[in-house]
Amino acid sequence: PMKRLVVMLVVAILSQPTKAQENHTKDTVENKSLVSYLKEGEMSGHIRNYFLTTENNHGNDYHANAIGGVLSYETKSYKGFQLGVSGIFTYKLFSSDLNKPYNQTNKSSRWEKELFDVNHKDNFKDLDRLEELYIKYHWKNSYITYGKIPVEHTPLLNKSDGRMKPFAFQGGWLHHKGEKFQADVAWIHKVSPRSMTEWFSMEEAIGLTDNGYSPNGEKADYKETTHSQGLAIVHLGKEFKNLNINFWKFHLDKFINTSWLQLEYSKKNWQVGVIYSYQVPHSYQKQLAYENQYAQSNENGQVASFLLKYSKGHSQIKAAYSKAFESGRYLFPKELGRDQFYTSMPRSRIEGLGGVDVFVIGYQYSWKHLFLNVDATTTHGAAIKDYELNKYNIDDYYQINTRLHYEFTNFLKGLHVELLYVWKQNKSEHNTKLVAQRSDYNQINLITNFNF
Repeated sequence: PMKRLVVMLVVAILSQPTKAQENHTKDTVENKSLVSYLKEGEMSGHIRNYFLTTENNHGNDYHANAIGGVLSYETKSYKGFQLGVSGIFTYKLFSSDLNKPYNQTNKSSRWEKELFDVNHKDNFKDLDRLEELYIKYHWKNSYITYGKIPVEHTPLLNKSDGRMKPFAFQGGWLHHKGEKFQADVAWIHKVSPRSMTEWFSMEEAIGLTDNGYSPNGEKADYKETTHSQGLAIVHLGKEFKNLNINFWKFHLDKFINTSWLQLEYSKKNWQVGVIYSYQVPHSYQKQLAYENQYAQSNENGQVASFLLKYSKGHSQIKAAYSKAFESGRYLFPKELGRDQFYTSMPRSRIEGLGGVDVFVIGYQYSWKHLFLNVDATTTHGAAIKDYELNKYNIDDYYQINTRLHYEFTNFLKGLHVELLYVWKQNKSEHNTKLVAQRSDYNQINLITNFNF
């Protein structure tokens, strides 16, 4: 079905008449046909090539190259209504043996497998997904939509499209934007997580990836144990002269409730930001067996995050600090997105941690079409076997991300090339079983996108 959809979208592109062939002056809303509206819809998409190689200090090295793309179509608005559809596909060009395990750990490639489908580790070619299929009604700068929908960016639920397939969501979304006020209300009940091709109900989705450990040190097992109906989101945002305030509420049915308050003040060359997030487990969790509980009743994840940024000319420098408090682990399902604290960066997140300090310094320089980013981070307080505050049993680490991004112009407009180099090293623990595919590695990501 997905391949048929892609073919249909391609035919739709090729069959669209040029505007010069249409007599718009004689057409009115009343006499236009459905076919003419469909032909006047907008096609878009991208072709993407991703080469990824990881050199592990202890164990096997891996590499892979994936190629694929997205093809999207949205109808022209008719009395405020629009329909949209989008399909995505991925193929493997070449790779090492991604299923070859470390002798000491029995773990195989992690990052390279995420270019394909982590649920079907031998499938490298039949990787298609219906990404979007929705109806939308919009007025002024606001809209309401339902189906497999493109979502507004949030601090926790987001596309996080740093792989071949981003997170995709099904549900309803109401977005209202005034002159200096914004509000969102959403209900998400199905998800296709990043690096997967299938769609899952919320109950099926949560727990598909690493369940980590329970606070007592036993392996957690909460997959398909909580009959969650979905995720409710409420967002209120207000803009003042130099100040932006945003409040988010995430209610994950029968799992956990998360509040997120973000304030950002900008003046001249300076920007200051503060985030505070607080979590309360859902009372339903008490009814489950200990190892099946996603969050314990006495856990209250709390994080405060701070940003100081200075920009001048083509340069920008920033310092950020996040504190995950000892009141409990900060939790949000990895199947729904990645946390966006000021210290969050690719391969480094707070989710699963408590009692930890995270520090980041960063520098950015932009030429006309070339952008350089260097970000360095370190954590303090993550202790091995401290499962009450360390869901995934990780050690403190150092990490440096170096990113080069170039945007082509003129004939090659739409072509973007990005090189991301990641160096990550544990501070004290280098046992292969603990660091395998999580730390002590060098990694190169070469990503080429052609957007149209």
